[in-house]
Amino acid sequence: MRRVVIVGALGLLAAGCGGGGTTAPGGNQPNLSGQVFLSKSVTEDGKPRQLVDGTRIRLEFTQQGEIRVRAGCNHMSGPVDTSNSRLSADGLAVTDMGCDKPRHEQDTWLTGLLGSKPEWRYDGTTLTLKSGATQIQLATEQPADLEGPTWVADTVVDGNTATTVQAPAWVTFKDGAVEAGNQCNQLGGRYQATPEKVTFREVTTTQAGCPQADEILPLLDGELTYRIDDETLTLTKPSGKGLQLKVGSTDNGLGGKEFVSADGKTQVKFADGKLNATIGCNDMTGSAVVAGGKLVVQNLGRTRKACEPAVMEQEDKLADLLKSFPDIQITGTGLQLRSSLGELALRTR
Repeated sequence: MRRVVIVGALGLLAAGCGGGGTTAPGGNQPNLSGQVFLSKSVTEDGKPRQLVDGTRIRLEFTQQGEIRVRAGCNHMSGPVDTSNSRLSADGLAVTDMGCDKPRHEQDTWLTGLLGSKPEWRYDGTTLTLKSGATQIQLATEQPADLEGPTWVADTVVDGNTATTVQAPAWVTFKDGAVEAGNQCNQLGGRYQATPEKVTFREVTTTQAGCPQADEILPLLDGELTYRIDDETLTLTKPSGKGLQLKVGSTDNGLGGKEFVSADGKTQVKFADGKLNATIGCNDMTGSAVVAGGKLVVQNLGRTRKACEPAVMEQEDKLADLLKSFPDIQITGTGLQLRSSLGELALRTR
């Protein structure tokens, strides 16, 4: 369990002053302030440039004249000037996170591009950046709402201290119903939300014994204040204790892909936010997102065919692994899942 002291959102970043803001003086240039964009294509010399599997470029233009950038590894932030159809973001402060070499190299490439003062244009739906022979097109991202996303909780907050827990949980809100789950238990209930508060009621949970995994679910009860900032949801009880949750992504280079084990028996497919897995007898199906480098599978169900005992045992192990929030790594040749329950290597089909 890792403990850190919470600081302001820019506490890890170098301070910056001034900047021309995101509204160009004069003319009819669009105002980018308050908008968030996600990459939909990158080209170099007219040919597609592939981003690292599972990553997208994300640009946020704040109302305070700053730009916040992510490309799969570090967070970059600093003053931005968009006047004269040029995006000027010199000297971005960058966090120092431990990521693999491809993601670090992608960060370096993007930092260099943004430092070159690329040309930009925005037609109301697509933001285009162009520097030399490189062009990035980004689509407007809708801000996260309480309802809709799968939220993944991995941090318990108590006053000014945040604790990253070993066993995350997923939470969904839809039409007044709340569902949540971790690798052992599931929660269900009703909720009412105002713009600032959410009240949980009629909450019930299963009672499997796994104390380490139950640091999060007990907090989803009674009245809590909530705040959504970027893709982070913060829930806080009157006592000051609460949760931080991130939006789980369904677009991590997995959609429409199929993976198979070396012996051809284990098959895993991803499509439309769903996972389907089999070892040759029963089918397992559940919703699936990726958050914080982990595969989060919700409500994993299984058909009830009579199988050979050895196959049933393998199915149980696969189901337990999929429900354990395994670390996920997408490689050039396949997919790797790893948790305390074991690991699984699959190749792209």
